[in-house]
Amino acid sequence: MDIVSSFANLLQVFTVTMTPPTHENLRELVVGWVFAPRRTIMGMLRAGGVERHHSAFHRIFSDAKWSIDTVGLAVYDLIRKLLPQGTVFLAGDDTLLNRRGLKMFGTGMHRDPLLSSRGFTVVRWGHCWVVLCVVIESPRTPGRYFALPILARLYLNKKSSGKWGRAYRTKPEMMLEMLKRVHAHDSEQSLHFLGDSAFTSSSMLKKMPAAIAVTGRIGCNSRIHAPAPPRKAGRGRPRVRGERLETPDEMLDTKGLQRIDLKLYESTEYKVRLAEQQGYLFNAPNRPIKVVAIEHQRGGRGREVFYSTETSAKAQQILQWFSWRWPIEVTFHDSKQHLGLGEAENRKTKAVRRTVPTGLLMYSLVVLWHECVRQKPALRLRKWAGKDHASFAEMAAALRTDSLGEFKRKHLSTPAIPASIHKFLQPLEYLIALAA
Repeated sequence: MDIVSSFANLLQVFTVTMTPPTHENLRELVVGWVFAPRRTIMGMLRAGGVERHHSAFHRIFSDAKWSIDTVGLAVYDLIRKLLPQGTVFLAGDDTLLNRRGLKMFGTGMHRDPLLSSRGFTVVRWGHCWVVLCVVIESPRTPGRYFALPILARLYLNKKSSGKWGRAYRTKPEMMLEMLKRVHAHDSEQSLHFLGDSAFTSSSMLKKMPAAIAVTGRIGCNSRIHAPAPPRKAGRGRPRVRGERLETPDEMLDTKGLQRIDLKLYESTEYKVRLAEQQGYLFNAPNRPIKVVAIEHQRGGRGREVFYSTETSAKAQQILQWFSWRWPIEVTFHDSKQHLGLGEAENRKTKAVRRTVPTGLLMYSLVVLWHECVRQKPALRLRKWAGKDHASFAEMAAALRTDSLGEFKRKHLSTPAIPASIHKFLQPLEYLIALAA
């Protein structure tokens, strides 16, 4: 079995850093990655029908000389080529993959965001990954957005850093490193970063390159200042900040605020009170921002505060930009559910650092293949009210079906094969499509 040739062409992004033998082994492994019900290395090899010894495929991640960051930037270039944008929107977040074993590199206790709440914290043993994605709008379904991973970093908590002899780095520091790497790779392109409060705090904004626009969220009690006054003649250090302005809470306490209806996240509607002002955050006095504070009139969301360094943008546009960050959560869910992200049982340092990012890049390539390369959208195998597009499960099913169809045309379409054999192939094709 082999992968369909239209998708195999996208796998050429790995050739920028891999030798031909390593790339050929990876291509065989990708077949199992697409077809296997469980994505361990051995599970992939069984699904792909590979008869060679499994050590050759373990060495792709544990010993072979290639750079996962180079491949990620090649995927970034591929996205820019297939879906050119005036401004490239980047979204960042972290995700937890549950793992077992004390000897596996990088494992530690991390907060589980899915099981935790504001007043209750659940910690799990596993790997925590900080991921940077490119946000794109679907060319098939306008208004639908995808977050395509390009770079990822394994976060080690302080105890794990000491155990494995690594310098401790925070998640925002890792995100900042990846943003600078993308900016250095494509310095002429306009970049706009979307992140939650952990990655768009005032201290993070202060370190962000000035060429990268930022849209994020801050606390309701954040300190906001006017611009610094002109320097006066005489001795003394010039002022860095101007007079203190209203906090977001004080902005929302004002009577007579504008009330609007927002439609974000494809179909969700919100009724909110809105206040806005321009200023500077206390820890980032050199980056002007526009602050948008909203108070929900129904539901339990309460007050939320967002900001953007694009001070000329309207308040509704800033809120819309921030809503484009949500597809990264969908990316994490679909990668774990349908690509087996985190199932590979790697233990060595290089293998751990490469396998999960490769799975994330696989997600990006599958979406790009469906949205930009495949002639027709995938069939909607599962239907429910309001669903008018193919889910990622159906994209993966289309990839399996196309691969099987190409294999059938190449090897099972000869006149020597009896017609009685073909009647068994049609149910097999349907079962493979339902496997998603």
